[in-house]
Amino acid sequence: MTEDIIIGIGQGPLADFVKKHGISDKLYPYPAFFDDKIVLLRSKAGYIPYLKKMIFRINEIKIALWPDYIKPETAAKIVDLNLLRNVLFVVPIHDIKDVEIGEELEAKGFRVFYGFASDKKYRDYSLEEFLGEIKGDKWYLGVSSKRELKEALVNNFSGFDVTGYLFGKHKDRKNPQKLQKMLLELLATINKHQGRQTTLYDFINSPVKAR
Repeated sequence: MTEDIIIGIGQGPLADFVKKHGISDKLYPYPAFFDDKIVLLRSKAGYIPYLKKMIFRINEIKIALWPDYIKPETAAKIVDLNLLRNVLFVVPIHDIKDVEIGEELEAKGFRVFYGFASDKKYRDYSLEEFLGEIKGDKWYLGVSSKRELKEALVNNFSGFDVTGYLFGKHKDRKNPQKLQKMLLELLATINKHQGRQTTLYDFINSPVKAR
C-alpha cells in the first residue's frame, strides 16, 4: 500500500485553478493526473487516440486512467508500453473480472491502482465486494461528495480523484478565495487522517463557510 494518499484532479477548471495557484505538490491536476475523457469516450476506438496522446504528453504525466476494458496486449499494438513505465495506472473496475486487466499490468511490472467507480451505474458490485476482492492499491474514482470522501478515507483507499462538486455550489467554486480555502481544508483533512484517524470528520462535517 502507498504511504501517502494521492489526490488527482481531472481535466477541467478545477485542475486549471490548482495549476495556476500552485496550491500544493500533493495535488496532481491534469495532465499530471491524465484522464482525457473527451478523447477516450468519443467512440469505441477512443482508446487509440487516448493512448497516443498519453505518449505525446508522457513527460507531464504521473498518474493515468487506464482505458476502460482494454487489455495490455491490445494497448501494446497501439503504443510502446515501455515508454509508460514511470506512469502509475488507475484501472477502472466496472465488473470484478476487470481486475484481470490490472493483474496483467502488474505482471508486466507496472504500478497499478484498482479503481472503484463512485457512480453505481458504472459498476455491478458493491463497495464491500470491491474491498473483499481487491488485494492491491485501491483508487476511488470521482469523489464528488463528503460521503464519498469519507468512504475513501475510512476504507484506506491509496488515492482518489476529486470533482468540483466536492467543493460546494457553483458560486462557491467561482470564488477564488473560497475555493482555495476549501482545497487547503481538504489537504489538512488528509494530513490529519494519516496522522490520527479521529480527526477525519473535521472536513466531512464542516459546512462551507462564507467569507
